[in-house]
Amino acid sequence: MPTIWGHLEHVDTAPAHAPKIRVRTVLPGGIVIRVRANIGAQTLIARGTEPVDVSGLREGEFVEVSYRHGREGRLDADTIYVRPEQAVVG
Repeated sequence: MPTIWGHLEHVDTAPAHAPKIRVRTVLPGGIVIRVRANIGAQTLIARGTEPVDVSGLREGEFVEVSYRHGREGRLDADTIYVRPEQAVVG
């Protein structure tokens, strides 16, 4: 299944349509790619091992998104894994 890693750049939870996310990733050479994906009812969202609701996603978080091709060339997110917050020791 295709997967992209990057930072959440935008989370759109407007009630008028299905939720969407935009992920920004940087390839070698500084090439920036932005991917938009729809979040459906079956999309699994988790932070570490804990399930998360769409409203719990925060812009700037590092995510791994697996997706499939949806209608009209849009992507549908199958899973969204958020890197858990790391404790600072010091």
